[in-house]
Amino acid sequence: MANRTTCINCGRNIDEFARACPYCSWWQSEPVPAQAQAGPAVDYTPPPDNRARNKVLGILTFGFLMMVAFIVGAFFHGSDEASAAQPKEVPTAAAQPSPRATVTLVPMTDGAPPPVIESPITSVTPNGATTTGGPSDATALPSDQYTAAAARMRAAQQQATGSVVDPRSITGSPYALPPPRPARPRQMAVQTQPVPVFQPVPHVRIDREQTAQLYLTVGTDGRVHDIDVQRAAPNVMGPLVSAVQQWRFRPATQNGEPVSSRFSVAVTFKP
Repeated sequence: MANRTTCINCGRNIDEFARACPYCSWWQSEPVPAQAQAGPAVDYTPPPDNRARNKVLGILTFGFLMMVAFIVGAFFHGSDEASAAQPKEVPTAAAQPSPRATVTLVPMTDGAPPPVIESPITSVTPNGATTTGGPSDATALPSDQYTAAAARMRAAQQQATGSVVDPRSITGSPYALPPPRPARPRQMAVQTQPVPVFQPVPHVRIDREQTAQLYLTVGTDGRVHDIDVQRAAPNVMGPLVSAVQQWRFRPATQNGEPVSSRFSVAVTFKP
């Protein structure tokens, strides 16, 4: 039976010649480290809990700030009311209302000139001249003298201001229109048809005779601008439309001016 010894680390019985302990895997040739000595015990005292005190301080601070804001607002509001309560200065030189204009309304009657406002005739001099005076020197006149004095005054006013005639008082025949001019004979428009200049036709192979009917629109430049197929021919429309787009014409004219024209073209293919 093998000799037994004690592990230098865990103290268990192991083989005397074992290099490492099978229990703690400690090499027997290495010394065991010295265990650190535990320091003196320190009493731990937790910090005081001040959460309740902080909450109370926050509430008090908020109330104080609200009170300060209320006092400041009341101060400014009171100063505004005091300034508004002070009477405003009334300008000494107040603008006097302008006098209203006097407007004389004259009734208008259909077909009659407006009445002429005549100046009142208040007195007549011994030589027959008329004068205008105030209410203190007004003298009543007989009807015949008043009529003669009013006629003389109207004549004097017309000489001073010129003769003014109301157009509504003029009577007579209305303005006669001049006789109409004789109508000039309308010239017949001279119009010509487009003249083909270049008309290539595609070479296609067909087994029977076929005819395609096209409507062409030729512009003032002599080019084909639009192609409408009225009657199609099988197996030849593609090459035919491509060739027709290359056609060139001398454009149609109307009174010597080139114009756009539209006409029909029939293209017949034979086998």
